[in-house]
Amino acid sequence: MVRYDVILADLDDTLFDFSASARQALAETLSAVGVPPTAALVDDYMAINQRWWERFERGEIPKDAIYVGRYAELFRRHAIDADPAAANERYKDRLWRQRNFKPGCRELLARLRPACRVYVITNGTTETQRLRIADSGLADQFDGVFISEELGSRKPERAFFDRVFDILGQELRPRAIVLGDSLTSDMQGGRNAGLPTCFYGDPARADDRCDYVITDLLDFPQIIGL
Repeated sequence: MVRYDVILADLDDTLFDFSASARQALAETLSAVGVPPTAALVDDYMAINQRWWERFERGEIPKDAIYVGRYAELFRRHAIDADPAAANERYKDRLWRQRNFKPGCRELLARLRPACRVYVITNGTTETQRLRIADSGLADQFDGVFISEELGSRKPERAFFDRVFDILGQELRPRAIVLGDSLTSDMQGGRNAGLPTCFYGDPARADDRCDYVITDLLDFPQIIGL
């Protein structure tokens, strides 16, 4: 018997390989502004971007501050003479065109679909996320997409999940589980909402916010009893 048949799945670095897509989009963006996309520069951007998103998750800054702020910091640190706002627009345009998936993503969704409802839960930018999903070839594998900008709250706030179940029906709440790679967004969000959680990542990083831990997406069906 399936224990959980309502799957609230994070998108980036859970189902879609956001890191690979971001690196490709950034390399194209830097090249467009005349800056060689060295590995060190790309690595620094990824670290900077992560810190800005964590500040947003903690409620320290609005989401709009991330987009220009991360490029302003990167360009300042590396003495790059380029417009952060223009760079961000180039990056967004390139990001949604990348098609990278985590290993087992397609197979997992195909396995889940007959027995479960699968919903994307994401803090990403509405325009970019909807374009990426539409272009992925996997849009028909999802029963719905919940984006923080549209709900008026963000993961890990309980209000985000409350709004999700206001839309889906509160009777589905006991049947739901959160699947994600972020401790601070997905696992903490599940905890805040009183939902079971499954962490996809390094077991050494898991903590008491994680009810289950997997390193392979194809282990998830067993977790939910499928």
